[in-house]
Amino acid sequence: DPPAARPTKLPSTINPARATMTSPRSSSPSLSDEDAISASGTIQNLHDTSHATVPPLRFGVVGVGCIGREHLSNIKLHPGASVVAFADRSPESCNAARALLGESSDAECYADYRDVLARDDIDIIIIATPNYSHIDVLRDAIPTQKHILCEKPLCTTIEHCWEVLALHDAQPAATRGLLWVGMEYRYMAPLQRIAKELSAGTVGDLRMLTLREHRFPFLVKVDNWNRFNTNTGGTLVEKACHFFDLISYLNNLAPKPGRARALPVGVVAMGGQAVNHLDEVYEDEEADDHPAPRRPDILDHAYVLVEFDNGARACLEMSMFAEASEHQLEVSAVGDAGKLEAFMPGHGDKHVDHTETNVRISRRSEELRSRAWRSSRPPPPEATKGRVKHVAAHPDARIVAAGDHHGSTFVELDWLMHSVRAGASEPHVSIADSVLAIAIGIAAHRSIDTKTRVAMTDVVDMNRITVLLAEHDRAIKDQ
Repeated sequence: DPPAARPTKLPSTINPARATMTSPRSSSPSLSDEDAISASGTIQNLHDTSHATVPPLRFGVVGVGCIGREHLSNIKLHPGASVVAFADRSPESCNAARALLGESSDAECYADYRDVLARDDIDIIIIATPNYSHIDVLRDAIPTQKHILCEKPLCTTIEHCWEVLALHDAQPAATRGLLWVGMEYRYMAPLQRIAKELSAGTVGDLRMLTLREHRFPFLVKVDNWNRFNTNTGGTLVEKACHFFDLISYLNNLAPKPGRARALPVGVVAMGGQAVNHLDEVYEDEEADDHPAPRRPDILDHAYVLVEFDNGARACLEMSMFAEASEHQLEVSAVGDAGKLEAFMPGHGDKHVDHTETNVRISRRSEELRSRAWRSSRPPPPEATKGRVKHVAAHPDARIVAAGDHHGSTFVELDWLMHSVRAGASEPHVSIADSVLAIAIGIAAHRSIDTKTRVAMTDVVDMNRITVLLAEHDRAIKDQ
């Protein structure tokens, strides 16, 4: 885990917009100079980037659609960051970005992203373009040796991911920038609390991990690019790579002295397109003769089972026509000694109540864990629900107001900036981490298509993945 550090203090003048915060120590929604995250008893660590004495890190953002503008909002909020330039081919997106940054911003807008890359006054590039275009932008961005945060998925194919790795490795080690893949779900406050408990061995040896996302259909994007698998990589790559990254990440936090990192070995999945986008038809403007109609082919629901080489198993249940839910994402981690649960709100939910519990920590009794319990009757309540602890883990309301991922984009940004200032050689989420998440998604799609179990070795070079992840883990531990 990254080392703890002093929290970043956000200026008290920031307007939390519609977000509200109720501190467990006060009913007032206003925030003092004290860090609200620490005050609420959560475990998110935000770093003091010494913004009072160090010039802000300068950002260039390539792509200012939905997620690109979320990054702009969080950069604008961060006291140690500034936006220098951004690029997008869509005039509507550029105008929305200008309005978001406000009249006080002197950030320049370009139609060609290469104009942003060419500037020598930018420290960090954020790539937030459509999935299929990541490879082209990365081919141009990596040789600049600027630090890069590329939104997930890194690419839509394994081959392109390996090309990115080769290009990054070809840069001089002393001058190349970090290449960080955007997996902001890792930084959601309830999931960070689960990560902390897993690292502490609270539930013992992790055996089962379940993620359930019940959400709304895919949003409308420029040119409707996200309606087709050829552009996105498929729903289980485009959307679910977040969850496959979480599965791999959480499954390797429990203390395992002398044991290698647990890796996925097989995937079984089923799913389809049952409800969403069935009545949509789009014209293919690139057709040679006359435009041919195209219908969306993206999945809207799936079950995915992932088997690991240490015997652990994980399950993703995803429905994109189930937005009428209290929680968008629910995570359950079960070990031989107990269970952890976390509950995340829907994207765009700005409500924050720091007294509301959203994490459950359950520890089995020693009698049942040791298998000494023998009875013809079920265990009594004091051995079941009586052993459940309810915990509140929430971010600062101001960073919740800055995006649609409940504050995690700001925390990810802050970790990236801390790593850049510290001269870190490795990002939190590496190219290898991203390749593995994408490969699980590809395996899941293949399993659905073939109605068979798919071995991970049939999708990606797992020996190469093993070596790369081991190198990354050692570097992270040492830096």
